[in-house]
Amino acid sequence: MGRKSRSANLLSNLPQLQNLIKRDPQSYQEEFNQQLHHFEASLAIFELKPDEEASDFGELIGFLSQVVKCYPKQSARFPTQLIQLVQKHYAVLNPELRRSIVQALILLRSRGVVSNLRVMPLFFTLFRCHDKPLRKLLYTHIVNDVKNANKGKHRNHKLNKALQGFMYTMITAADAQDKYGEGAIAAKKSIDVCIDLYRKNIWTDAKAINVIAQACFSPITKVMMTAVQFFLHPQKPDSGNDDSDSETEKTPEKAATKSSTNYRLVQHMTNVNKKTKARMRALERAARLQKRTQAKKDGQIIDYDEEDDATSKKNKKKAQSSANFDVLSLIHDPQGFAEKLFARVQSSATSTKRGGSTTDRFEVRLVLLKLISRLMGHHQLQLMAFYPFFQRYLQPHQVEVAQILAILATATNAFTPPDILQPLIRAIADNFVSDHCSPEVMCAGLNTIRAIAFRQPLSVEPDLLNDLVMYRKHKNKGVMMAARSLLSLYREVNPEMLHRRDRGREATMNIKNGTTSKKDVLGYGETRAADGVEGIELLEMYEEKKNSAFSKSLDQMQ
Repeated sequence: MGRKSRSANLLSNLPQLQNLIKRDPQSYQEEFNQQLHHFEASLAIFELKPDEEASDFGELIGFLSQVVKCYPKQSARFPTQLIQLVQKHYAVLNPELRRSIVQALILLRSRGVVSNLRVMPLFFTLFRCHDKPLRKLLYTHIVNDVKNANKGKHRNHKLNKALQGFMYTMITAADAQDKYGEGAIAAKKSIDVCIDLYRKNIWTDAKAINVIAQACFSPITKVMMTAVQFFLHPQKPDSGNDDSDSETEKTPEKAATKSSTNYRLVQHMTNVNKKTKARMRALERAARLQKRTQAKKDGQIIDYDEEDDATSKKNKKKAQSSANFDVLSLIHDPQGFAEKLFARVQSSATSTKRGGSTTDRFEVRLVLLKLISRLMGHHQLQLMAFYPFFQRYLQPHQVEVAQILAILATATNAFTPPDILQPLIRAIADNFVSDHCSPEVMCAGLNTIRAIAFRQPLSVEPDLLNDLVMYRKHKNKGVMMAARSLLSLYREVNPEMLHRRDRGREATMNIKNGTTSKKDVLGYGETRAADGVEGIELLEMYEEKKNSAFSKSLDQMQ
């Protein structure tokens, strides 16, 4: 009688039975079989009403997941039963029970009972659930599991190819295009996983990059911005929470006003007092604080690499030592990619919100234009409609005019037609470089013209160039230096466009003697053919030095 009661208590006390089974599996095989039959019966009953809480059923699943490795033959069907249960009823399952089942599957996967190819598609499907703790759990497990499967030089290409294909399917699915659909959440988390694996130097191939590139065309702004910001900052962490439902800042206006006030106060104290190292460090800290606050206000990604603490310096060195190549080089068909992005910017700029149509905010369009300009500069693309699009924004009072000028300069390359750039250069000169503008505006205009002329020297007309060079005698130092910089640029690349008095002695003598310098003037579309291997003379010097050292050593031996 005592043995029967002890056995009944043991069956009801699952933690104790679990401990005993792990110590001696053979002695408690009968008890395990009873619990396994109890699970199968409870599973058949639970599937009739899958929305029940069923806490006892969750405890039984947790117990079996701990001990199934001790009885592989008897429990061969257990992982399949759990996977099928979640696949059928994941949308209606109780959140606590669903989380218990997922934890059981993660435990089975970590112990090698089930392969990652069986559970990974299920875990990506579970990203559709409106359960934030569950998505966080799945995200951490997926990243760590893929990382462990690609340790060192070994790469699990079969797993990587299957997961990347599955991510591409989730991003391009029909329900992923609906802002309020479950597929949008799954697409966002899939992109986060892919980006995190790239930053861990695991998925650095072209297929992973193009999976992220596909998300740039998503109609959902949050998914699209995640992918676009990755291409702008491949090695930078995101400034916000990955799984936050709303990206709200706590009174950015007050924070910006406070940081700017502190910066002005510290700057004033530094100017009026004796300059010491401590005051200079305080000024640098105040400047960094103001920069971060302004970046948060503008919705930009904060550059954490500029922090002066030891952790950020260590992370920066680690990022530099990792694989260093540009993700923009791995994009398939960069011309088509840039054209699709620019078509979205144009449609958002010309459409309205009437009739239920959605438009992107100006900040979103600015980020898209920044990515397009980097693509055009990196791949030397030609997008003719891109440059006239900026004509309306070339005004000093325009919001984020500094970023707009930087985007325009970045998009210019050697294959940009000069006749397209000349109206923009003229507009910048008329609106920014004139006597009625402030010195800061004039500096911005002159520096932008110089940046464009550096990439395409034929974009500035000779008459306009000589008018701009006259500002080298301006009373403001910033304007004077900007004009001198433009003058020195054209003294090197094309001195014939300048007046004789502005060419400089060396350029004047070269033109007078008819000699050509190293930087010959090239027409539009012309390239300079290489006449040898650059740096070959250094190799010859090294060989001569090596031979001389060897001959000296022979002489000493003799």
